[in-house]
Amino acid sequence: MYTKVLVLIGILAIVLLSGCDDKKEKVAVIKEVPVAVNVHTLKEDTYPIWVDFSGKTQAVDQVMVISRVTGELGKSRFNPGDRVEKDQILFSIDKREYQAQWDQKNAILEKDQASLALAVANVKRYAPLVKEQLAPKEKLDELTATQKQLEATIRADKAALDAVTLDLEYCDVRASISGQIGKELVLTGNIVDKGTELATIVQTEFLYVNFYPSANEVALIKKYKSEDKPKVKVILKSKRGLDMTFDGEIDFIDNVSNTSTGTVSMRAKITNKDLLLFPGTFVELKLFVTDEMAVIAVHPDQIFQNQQGQYVYVLTKENTITLKQIKSGYTNNDLVMITQGLKAGEKVVVGTVNGLREGLKVTGTEVANPILSSTNK
Repeated sequence: MYTKVLVLIGILAIVLLSGCDDKKEKVAVIKEVPVAVNVHTLKEDTYPIWVDFSGKTQAVDQVMVISRVTGELGKSRFNPGDRVEKDQILFSIDKREYQAQWDQKNAILEKDQASLALAVANVKRYAPLVKEQLAPKEKLDELTATQKQLEATIRADKAALDAVTLDLEYCDVRASISGQIGKELVLTGNIVDKGTELATIVQTEFLYVNFYPSANEVALIKKYKSEDKPKVKVILKSKRGLDMTFDGEIDFIDNVSNTSTGTVSMRAKITNKDLLLFPGTFVELKLFVTDEMAVIAVHPDQIFQNQQGQYVYVLTKENTITLKQIKSGYTNNDLVMITQGLKAGEKVVVGTVNGLREGLKVTGTEVANPILSSTNK
């Protein structure tokens, strides 16, 4: 019995030891697989340089339609939002009072003209008699003075009649410019005075966009611009992604900077032929500077930040990753000009890859310049 127990213990030990040997043989060496990354080879190249600003639209021409006489306002002759043409009648003011005044002034003029005709005839009749000494000269002088007085009176009568004629014309309130008219500000039947605001007309086929870059930005734009009047693209952003773009050009740069803010007033004029953009709208503006300056640049998405500043991931000749600290110059939404840290021929990692680190083994695939892909959208 004792011998059987010893034999069983020996067999069990052999089985356990052989199991341990099998486990040791099954331990495998895990080999690191290179990470796949996209890269772009840097070179000095010319890019379309656009500077981004925010601005606000303004009507090229905007006038307030006002009454120039006092009276009861008649019915408007337009629908709010209509396009109206210059000299089109928009409102009528009760003319009866002004017509009566005109009739009165005209009658006075006709009366004085008749008196003048008689005075002229008297002078003509007396002049030969005085010359022949058949009538006293004093009488001729008196008749001549009466003629001159009546001539002056008629000039005054005509001026008074002209004034009333203007008031009568002003009873028809006309558009002073062509454009889009808003709603009536005074309802029919109300009494309006001189200067009462009745409606607003704006010209919106073209719009101004006002924006305020810094004095330094304006200096750079003036220095490097390749067009006398740089072109602009004005973008109206939509939450639904239905952005609208309007083309135009710079038409004004102020000659002084704001002492409080250090900014300079600039203005672009854009085409708005479909009347989709309204005055007073906040928009984004892209100003073209040049496409003639060769630079080394990367897309903003290729740049990362650490405690030392900005850096990019670069693929070495050994197919490993290295971090390169850089210094940048001009920046916009599409590109970042590199002033220090990178040179032509280096391969910069494109896109975001998790887990990149110094010395990591990778395989690189050359892709198109992401700056060009962005600027050609």
